[in-house]
Amino acid sequence: MKKKIDTNNEEEIKSSYLYLFEKIMKDKRADLSQFVLSFREQLLKEDKVESFGELIALDLLYFHSVNNALEPWKGRDAVNEAFKLLETRKDTFTKEELRISYLKVAEAFDYLEDIEKERQCYDEASYYAFQTMAKEDALSAKEKEIRLIWRYPEEQRKDLFPTCESLIMMFGLETGKKLFDLEKKEPEMVHDPIESNPLFPKIIDRVNIALKEYFDAHMSEFTLENYNIKKRQLLLKEGIDWTAPYENKKEVNK
Repeated sequence: MKKKIDTNNEEEIKSSYLYLFEKIMKDKRADLSQFVLSFREQLLKEDKVESFGELIALDLLYFHSVNNALEPWKGRDAVNEAFKLLETRKDTFTKEELRISYLKVAEAFDYLEDIEKERQCYDEASYYAFQTMAKEDALSAKEKEIRLIWRYPEEQRKDLFPTCESLIMMFGLETGKKLFDLEKKEPEMVHDPIESNPLFPKIIDRVNIALKEYFDAHMSEFTLENYNIKKRQLLLKEGIDWTAPYENKKEVNK
Protein backbone atom coordinates (compact mmCIF):
# COMPACT_ATOMS: atom_id res chain seq x y z
CA MET A 1 0.00 0.00 0.00
CA LYS A 2 1.26 3.46 -0.91
CA LYS A 3 1.95 5.84 1.95
CA LYS A 4 0.23 8.67 0.06
CA ILE A 5 -3.14 8.14 -1.60
CA ASP A 6 -4.39 9.96 -4.68
CA THR A 7 -7.40 11.52 -2.99
CA ASN A 8 -8.69 12.83 -6.32
CA ASN A 9 -9.31 9.24 -7.32
CA GLU A 10 -12.42 7.94 -5.52
CA GLU A 11 -11.67 4.37 -6.54
CA GLU A 12 -8.23 4.56 -4.97
CA ILE A 13 -9.68 5.92 -1.73
CA LYS A 14 -12.22 3.08 -1.64
CA SER A 15 -9.66 0.39 -2.50
CA SER A 16 -7.26 1.73 0.15
CA TYR A 17 -9.93 1.49 2.83
CA LEU A 18 -10.94 -2.01 1.72
CA TYR A 19 -7.30 -3.08 1.74
CA LEU A 20 -6.85 -1.81 5.31
CA PHE A 21 -10.09 -3.43 6.44
CA GLU A 22 -9.13 -6.78 4.93
CA LYS A 23 -5.64 -6.79 6.41
CA ILE A 24 -6.55 -5.47 9.88
CA MET A 25 -9.93 -7.07 10.55
CA LYS A 26 -9.55 -10.38 8.73
CA ASP A 27 -5.81 -11.03 8.60
CA LYS A 28 -5.27 -9.43 12.05
CA ARG A 29 -2.31 -7.38 10.86
CA ALA A 30 -0.71 -5.38 13.66
CA ASP A 31 1.63 -3.16 11.64
CA LEU A 32 -0.75 -0.88 9.76
CA SER A 33 -1.77 1.65 12.41
CA GLN A 34 0.48 4.39 11.00
CA PHE A 35 -0.90 3.83 7.50
CA VAL A 36 -4.43 4.27 8.87
CA LEU A 37 -3.43 7.42 10.74
CA SER A 38 -1.72 8.91 7.68
CA PHE A 39 -4.71 8.03 5.50
CA ARG A 40 -7.12 9.74 7.91
CA GLU A 41 -4.94 12.86 8.24
CA GLN A 42 -4.54 13.10 4.48
CA LEU A 43 -8.29 12.93 3.88
CA LEU A 44 -8.86 15.70 6.42
CA LYS A 45 -6.01 17.89 5.18
CA GLU A 46 -7.11 17.65 1.56
CA ASP A 47 -10.80 18.06 2.46
CA LYS A 48 -11.76 14.72 0.94
CA VAL A 49 -13.86 13.39 3.81
CA GLU A 50 -17.35 12.69 2.48
CA SER A 51 -18.94 11.77 5.80
CA PHE A 52 -18.21 11.52 9.50
CA GLY A 53 -18.82 7.80 9.08
CA GLU A 54 -15.57 7.57 7.13
CA LEU A 55 -13.67 9.10 10.04
CA ILE A 56 -15.30 6.73 12.52
CA ALA A 57 -14.42 3.75 10.32
CA LEU A 58 -10.77 4.84 10.18
CA ASP A 59 -10.69 5.56 13.93
CA LEU A 60 -11.88 2.00 14.57
CA LEU A 61 -9.43 0.52 12.07
CA TYR A 62 -6.62 2.32 13.88
CA PHE A 63 -7.83 0.91 17.19
CA HIS A 64 -8.07 -2.65 15.87
CA SER A 65 -4.61 -2.42 14.35
CA VAL A 66 -3.01 -1.50 17.70
CA ASN A 67 -5.26 -4.01 19.44
CA ASN A 68 -3.93 -6.71 17.10
CA ALA A 69 -0.51 -5.74 18.45
CA LEU A 70 -1.88 -6.32 21.99
CA GLU A 71 -1.60 -2.61 22.73
CA PRO A 72 -5.25 -1.49 22.84
CA TRP A 73 -4.48 1.49 25.08
CA LYS A 74 -2.79 3.19 22.13
CA GLY A 75 -6.16 3.35 20.40
CA ARG A 76 -8.15 4.88 23.26
CA ASP A 77 -8.07 8.41 21.83
CA ALA A 78 -9.23 7.12 18.43
CA VAL A 79 -12.20 5.27 19.95
CA ASN A 80 -13.10 8.29 22.08
CA GLU A 81 -13.02 10.42 18.93
CA ALA A 82 -15.34 7.99 17.15
CA PHE A 83 -17.73 8.11 20.12
CA LYS A 84 -17.60 11.92 20.19
CA LEU A 85 -18.49 12.09 16.48
CA LEU A 86 -21.46 9.79 17.02
CA GLU A 87 -22.70 11.85 19.95
CA THR A 88 -22.26 15.29 18.36
CA ARG A 89 -23.06 14.57 14.69
CA LYS A 90 -26.08 12.27 14.94
CA ASP A 91 -27.99 14.38 12.44
CA THR A 92 -25.52 13.43 9.69
CA PHE A 93 -26.12 9.67 10.06
CA THR A 94 -29.03 7.45 9.12
CA LYS A 95 -30.58 5.42 11.91
CA GLU A 96 -29.10 2.28 10.38
CA GLU A 97 -25.63 3.83 10.36
CA LEU A 98 -26.05 4.82 14.00
CA ARG A 99 -27.12 1.29 14.95
CA ILE A 100 -24.08 -0.29 13.30
CA SER A 101 -21.61 2.36 14.47
CA TYR A 102 -22.68 2.31 18.12
CA LEU A 103 -22.35 -1.49 18.17
CA LYS A 104 -18.84 -1.34 16.74
CA VAL A 105 -17.72 1.41 19.11
CA ALA A 106 -19.20 -0.52 22.06
CA GLU A 107 -17.04 -3.53 21.17
CA ALA A 108 -13.95 -1.31 21.18
CA PHE A 109 -14.81 0.13 24.59
CA ASP A 110 -15.15 -3.43 25.88
CA TYR A 111 -11.48 -4.05 25.02
CA LEU A 112 -10.59 -0.75 26.68
CA GLU A 113 -12.53 -1.65 29.85
CA ASP A 114 -14.52 1.61 29.73
CA ILE A 115 -17.87 0.29 30.90
CA GLU A 116 -19.56 3.71 31.11
CA LYS A 117 -19.13 4.46 27.42
CA GLU A 118 -19.69 0.84 26.47
CA ARG A 119 -23.03 0.96 28.32
CA GLN A 120 -24.00 4.23 26.63
CA CYS A 121 -23.20 2.74 23.23
CA TYR A 122 -25.34 -0.34 23.79
CA ASP A 123 -28.20 1.86 25.03
CA GLU A 124 -28.02 3.92 21.82
CA ALA A 125 -27.53 0.85 19.63
CA SER A 126 -30.62 -0.80 21.10
CA TYR A 127 -32.69 2.32 20.46
CA TYR A 128 -31.61 2.67 16.83
CA ALA A 129 -31.96 -1.06 16.23
CA PHE A 130 -35.55 -0.78 17.48
CA GLN A 131 -36.10 2.22 15.21
CA THR A 132 -34.87 0.26 12.18
CA MET A 133 -36.79 -2.93 13.02
CA ALA A 134 -33.57 -4.86 13.73
CA LYS A 135 -35.24 -6.65 16.63
CA GLU A 136 -32.49 -9.17 17.37
CA ASP A 137 -29.87 -6.43 17.57
CA ALA A 138 -32.14 -4.32 19.75
CA LEU A 139 -32.67 -7.21 22.17
CA SER A 140 -29.01 -8.25 22.24
CA ALA A 141 -27.81 -4.69 22.86
CA LYS A 142 -30.35 -4.15 25.64
CA GLU A 143 -29.31 -7.38 27.35
CA LYS A 144 -25.67 -6.30 27.22
CA GLU A 145 -26.59 -2.87 28.60
CA ILE A 146 -28.41 -4.44 31.56
CA ARG A 147 -25.52 -6.80 32.30
CA LEU A 148 -23.12 -3.86 32.22
CA ILE A 149 -25.26 -1.98 34.75
CA TRP A 150 -24.64 -4.80 37.23
CA ARG A 151 -20.99 -3.69 37.19
CA TYR A 152 -21.90 -0.37 38.83
CA PRO A 153 -22.13 0.27 42.57
CA GLU A 154 -25.51 -0.80 43.92
CA GLU A 155 -26.64 2.76 44.65
CA GLN A 156 -26.20 3.73 40.99
CA ARG A 157 -27.93 0.76 39.41
CA LYS A 158 -31.51 1.78 40.19
CA ASP A 159 -31.10 5.00 38.20
CA LEU A 160 -29.54 3.17 35.24
CA PHE A 161 -31.73 0.10 34.86
CA PRO A 162 -34.48 0.54 32.22
CA THR A 163 -37.99 0.54 33.67
CA CYS A 164 -40.26 -2.45 33.16
CA GLU A 165 -42.71 -0.20 31.26
CA SER A 166 -40.07 1.00 28.81
CA LEU A 167 -38.89 -2.55 28.14
CA ILE A 168 -42.43 -3.78 27.51
CA MET A 169 -43.06 -0.82 25.21
CA MET A 170 -39.98 -1.68 23.13
CA PHE A 171 -40.08 -5.47 23.14
CA GLY A 172 -43.61 -6.50 24.00
CA LEU A 173 -45.03 -7.98 27.20
CA GLU A 174 -43.27 -11.37 27.28
CA THR A 175 -39.79 -10.27 26.16
CA GLY A 176 -39.98 -7.05 28.16
CA LYS A 177 -40.67 -8.98 31.37
CA LYS A 178 -37.80 -11.39 30.65
CA LEU A 179 -35.44 -8.44 30.26
CA PHE A 180 -36.73 -6.88 33.45
CA ASP A 181 -36.05 -10.18 35.25
CA LEU A 182 -32.36 -9.67 34.39
CA GLU A 183 -32.45 -6.60 36.61
CA LYS A 184 -33.78 -8.53 39.59
CA LYS A 185 -31.44 -11.52 39.55
CA GLU A 186 -27.77 -10.88 40.15
CA PRO A 187 -25.61 -12.55 37.47
CA GLU A 188 -23.34 -15.39 38.57
CA MET A 189 -20.35 -13.22 37.82
CA VAL A 190 -20.36 -9.48 38.47
CA HIS A 191 -17.49 -7.15 37.69
CA ASP A 192 -15.86 -5.06 40.36
CA PRO A 193 -17.82 -1.77 40.66
CA ILE A 194 -14.50 0.10 40.67
CA GLU A 195 -14.56 -0.37 36.89
CA SER A 196 -17.37 2.18 36.64
CA ASN A 197 -15.08 4.80 38.19
CA PRO A 198 -14.23 7.38 35.47
CA LEU A 199 -10.58 7.22 36.54
CA PHE A 200 -10.37 3.47 35.95
CA PRO A 201 -9.74 3.64 32.16
CA LYS A 202 -6.67 5.83 32.73
CA ILE A 203 -5.38 3.56 35.47
CA ILE A 204 -5.96 0.31 33.58
CA ASP A 205 -4.01 1.64 30.59
CA ARG A 206 -0.93 2.11 32.77
CA VAL A 207 -1.44 -1.32 34.32
CA ASN A 208 -1.87 -3.06 30.97
CA ILE A 209 1.30 -1.42 29.62
CA ALA A 210 3.21 -2.60 32.70
CA LEU A 211 1.75 -6.11 32.36
CA LYS A 212 2.80 -6.37 28.73
CA GLU A 213 6.30 -5.10 29.46
CA TYR A 214 6.71 -7.49 32.39
CA PHE A 215 5.59 -10.63 30.57
CA ASP A 216 7.48 -9.69 27.42
CA ALA A 217 10.59 -9.74 29.61
CA HIS A 218 9.54 -12.84 31.61
CA MET A 219 7.71 -14.98 29.05
CA SER A 220 8.39 -18.23 30.89
CA GLU A 221 6.36 -16.95 33.85
CA PHE A 222 3.21 -16.32 31.88
CA THR A 223 0.11 -18.21 33.01
CA LEU A 224 -3.41 -16.89 33.57
CA GLU A 225 -2.93 -17.21 37.33
CA ASN A 226 0.39 -15.33 37.28
CA TYR A 227 -1.10 -12.68 35.01
CA ASN A 228 -3.96 -12.05 37.44
CA ILE A 229 -1.59 -12.03 40.43
CA LYS A 230 0.59 -9.42 38.73
CA LYS A 231 -2.45 -7.40 37.67
CA ARG A 232 -3.72 -7.37 41.26
CA GLN A 233 -0.32 -6.21 42.52
CA LEU A 234 -0.15 -3.37 40.01
CA LEU A 235 -3.72 -2.25 40.69
CA LEU A 236 -3.10 -2.27 44.43
CA LYS A 237 -0.25 0.19 43.84
CA GLU A 238 -2.83 2.42 42.13
CA GLY A 239 -5.16 2.13 45.12
CA ILE A 240 -7.55 -0.42 43.61
CA ASP A 241 -8.32 -3.67 45.42
CA TRP A 242 -9.01 -5.91 42.42
CA THR A 243 -9.87 -9.60 42.67
CA ALA A 244 -9.49 -12.20 39.93
CA PRO A 245 -12.61 -14.19 38.95
CA TYR A 246 -11.38 -17.54 40.25
CA GLU A 247 -10.82 -15.95 43.69
CA ASN A 248 -14.21 -14.29 44.03
CA LYS A 249 -16.63 -14.94 41.20
CA LYS A 250 -19.31 -12.75 42.74
CA GLU A 251 -17.22 -9.60 42.45
CA VAL A 252 -14.99 -9.64 39.40
CA ASN A 253 -14.98 -10.96 35.88
CA LYS A 254 -11.74 -9.70 34.35
